[in-house]
Amino acid sequence: MTVEEKVKKTDEIKGEADSKYEEEPRIGVFVCHCGHNIADTVDVAKVAEYAKNLPNVVKAEHYMFMCSKPGVQMVKDSIEELGVNRTVVASCSKNQHGRTFANAISEMGLNKHRHQQVNIREYNSWVHKKEKAKATYKATRLVEAGVNRARKLEDVETRRVATTKAALVIGAGIAGLRSAHDLAELGIPVYLIEKLSTIGGHMTQLNKTFPTLECPQCSISPLTNGVANHPLVELYTNAQVKSVEGSMGNFEVEVEIKPRYVKDNCTSCGECAAHCPVEVSSEWDSGMAVRKAIYKAYPQAIPATYIRDKKNCIECNTCINVCPVQAIDFSMQKETKTFKVGSIVVAVGYDEYNPTEIEPYHYGQEGYEDVITQLKLERMLAPGSLTNSQLLRPSDAKIPKSVVIIQCVGSRNDQVGNVYCTGVCCKFAVKNARIVKEMYPDSDVTICYIDIRTPGLNFEELYKSAQEVGVRFIRGRPSEIIRDPVSGNLEVIVEDTLSMTPLQLKADMVVLSAAMVPPEGIGPLGSKLHVLRSKEGFLKEFHIKMNPTLSSKGGIFLAGAIQGPKDISESVAQAGNAAALAAAPLVKGYIEREMLVPSVDFDLCVRCGLCKTVCAPAAIEINDDGTPMVNEIACKSCGMCMPACPTGAIQLINFSDEQLLDEIIAISGGGVICEDEL
Repeated sequence: MTVEEKVKKTDEIKGEADSKYEEEPRIGVFVCHCGHNIADTVDVAKVAEYAKNLPNVVKAEHYMFMCSKPGVQMVKDSIEELGVNRTVVASCSKNQHGRTFANAISEMGLNKHRHQQVNIREYNSWVHKKEKAKATYKATRLVEAGVNRARKLEDVETRRVATTKAALVIGAGIAGLRSAHDLAELGIPVYLIEKLSTIGGHMTQLNKTFPTLECPQCSISPLTNGVANHPLVELYTNAQVKSVEGSMGNFEVEVEIKPRYVKDNCTSCGECAAHCPVEVSSEWDSGMAVRKAIYKAYPQAIPATYIRDKKNCIECNTCINVCPVQAIDFSMQKETKTFKVGSIVVAVGYDEYNPTEIEPYHYGQEGYEDVITQLKLERMLAPGSLTNSQLLRPSDAKIPKSVVIIQCVGSRNDQVGNVYCTGVCCKFAVKNARIVKEMYPDSDVTICYIDIRTPGLNFEELYKSAQEVGVRFIRGRPSEIIRDPVSGNLEVIVEDTLSMTPLQLKADMVVLSAAMVPPEGIGPLGSKLHVLRSKEGFLKEFHIKMNPTLSSKGGIFLAGAIQGPKDISESVAQAGNAAALAAAPLVKGYIEREMLVPSVDFDLCVRCGLCKTVCAPAAIEINDDGTPMVNEIACKSCGMCMPACPTGAIQLINFSDEQLLDEIIAISGGGVICEDEL
């Protein structure tokens, strides 16, 4: 086929300009050298010369650095002098400098969506070193594709939407408290929701925090008290989110609040608990102590108001009779509140993995009560624990003889499904091993590990300090824990993989470093929020590197371990970031949203609903008649609805099938030239 025949065929495919475009496209093409990044591989002059002959192109130039001030000025001059109304810049990726040129043409009065960025660096020159002919040919194809698309670019409206100046924070652990406090300090009213009866989360259960071995209560108490007493924070404990409607800037959230059966005039005197005859296992003490059927989780708990455990209460009314201020009321009912907020921060934390499914470790089985987890050890070590006086003391000795700590229990394990590394277990184990060894210098403390992972400042120092006080490290995952029938002691069966030596470690206590896993109920919560979950079960971030705080739905942010395993400092850092991002549109009072959203041709729509099923940000709802309705604020312009539609009824502006087809024609060689003609 001759060049003339190819030109004719291309023109037939392209057809004449669509009548919906009010003005004749006048396109300016600018090819960047990017120093030597592009020009050493691509003949940029030849690409620019080729672009001059493309339909509707009125200017085609090449320049050393298009992103420089003179380069940007070239684009502006072409608009002023030649009436260019669409621009194509062939250079680096759109993510790097697309905004630069879009803003430049906007300054000249054009809609910024009339700019088309063509990537001939990452997509071309960087992957075709020493193949100049092929790289040049590919560059012409990409440029022609960009011109084809630019020819049919449409203006996109930018709309301002007023926001509700209030925020919802779900979860009152360390991450939720940090986010709530930071938002309130920025002048934003905050509704703080916690499903438990007290705030502070797992941090309040710890004995010491690594790497500096500080008292956790000393660190978190100023924050818990600060949030509870902040005039802009409304705290609701014993509460859960029932539904979430709306989109970024304007959400409506329904919250169910369960009764405490104790009124706010409670003075926290403790008389009710002192006289209550019912004792049950304490959840806050990880089952290592008991509490009453009417109780406060721990002495410093906030709110300080007691709470009645209706499930275990025998309704003897003793607590009612002894309460000096008549604060106890068994007739209290659950209530529902609706909040209107502009942003939501999700900080519901994590759960400790339950090792009962790992049969060889016998966790939770009768006769193996001295096989515990790290959180249980934290409660045993803590000064306020009811079991502290019994710490690691077998019946026939005053000090422990031996403690074995097993790492990666429930993580880095295909058999239980958690293949990820929790990341903080090694730090937990090293910290607690050192504390036990320092408390009982004559004891044997051994850590069985796969790999010791202690990144960050001071953590390697903590690891070495544990070695110095005599903590023993054995590289190997134990296969089984058994009870010696003669001595009654535990034996941990493990192979030291460094020396290839089978070992049977005698232990008075075995501590399992259990994984951090998504909290119970995260699936239903994620569905109510309309946010995606990762394959591990945590809530999924928008971009793992560039935006780990934003969820898949605009206006909903993630803080702390709900996005993945984290230690306290990492959780606090992410919580502060989430608060700042959540606050920005609320402080400003509005969000600017580019209406780069899909439109629906209802004549073609067959009401199948497939577009809704693939919409990650939940921006598509189905009307009563079965037709889809696009929420213009929630839409992220990802375009996933388009390929899912069997009839092509839903089209994303500036990414329509027609525009994409024109690009494909050029890229696939349906344009004017062949490689061997360059």
